[in-house]
Amino acid sequence: MATELRRAVALERAFSGTCTMSTDLVLGLDLGGTKIAAGVVNSQGALFSSVRVPTPAQGVKKDLAALFDTAHAAVSAAKIARGSIRAVGVGVPGAFDPHAETVWAPNLPGWSKVRLRHLLEGALRLPVFVESDRNVQALAEAWLGLGAQNEVRNLVFLTVGTGIGAGLISEGRLIRGAHGVAGAAGWMVIDRRWKPEYRRLGCFEALAAGPAVAKLAKLLWKQNRTAEVVAAAARAGDKDARRVLEEVGTNLGLGVANIVSLLNPEVVVLGGGLASIGNLLLAPLRKAVRQWGQPLARRQVRIVISRLGEEAGILGAARYALLRCAEE
Repeated sequence: MATELRRAVALERAFSGTCTMSTDLVLGLDLGGTKIAAGVVNSQGALFSSVRVPTPAQGVKKDLAALFDTAHAAVSAAKIARGSIRAVGVGVPGAFDPHAETVWAPNLPGWSKVRLRHLLEGALRLPVFVESDRNVQALAEAWLGLGAQNEVRNLVFLTVGTGIGAGLISEGRLIRGAHGVAGAAGWMVIDRRWKPEYRRLGCFEALAAGPAVAKLAKLLWKQNRTAEVVAAAARAGDKDARRVLEEVGTNLGLGVANIVSLLNPEVVVLGGGLASIGNLLLAPLRKAVRQWGQPLARRQVRIVISRLGEEAGILGAARYALLRCAEE
């Protein structure tokens, strides 16, 4: 406990400010299941620092300590004057309930109904704004990605990695749902035949996320192969690897077709580890959308891969902080 208090005191000295309309520099924190990232960002989207550390994933206290340390390191790396940071935005895996102000992150041990905003504000002495990672990444895409270039007001950011989630922007506003769970796309149904794994993962996630690639590869080669290894084999011309990616890409396309038909977005942006595979996955995805999507919506939507890369979480969290500051 003494160590945590020392961290809090150090951070309070480094960060002193209030959330005002003149906000310029904010801190973006990206809490993930495997990594924590932090960076200082200005109101034009310029990134002054970027720091990454592994997520301890050993309970809330250790994860919070890592968040504090990463935040301090990001400010130090930015080489800015103390007191310049006006607010903190945080993207979290899972769901953030805006009414109870609690975080539920099933991939992190102990993260059930955690009052993250309260805990961080107590340590940082700064306004803190928390939102789900899929939502802040959607904000980043609308701010600095394809959405910004084309003044897009209806956008879906689909993150596809170990899991699947969707950040939804309709007419320029985030869709959060009644309890912050909107966008839990992994639970969409694309297979009417019930399987026990769907209860834990959701149907869409079980059939179209990164582990689905590894599962299909194991059935073919009788050995464990990661999605990265399968993608490399497919690029080298391996027909079995290409079939695996075609099936997973088609499954992704079924889910995207549902999203396009339901929400009629201008753009669907794919991000996350699986999206980096590129056209080997994107081609069957687009084909499935053309076959299954609502005719008008499917013809007008653009389906692209994110260009923001691994910084999307930091930038999106910062954008969320800037927007919330402007509201207050």
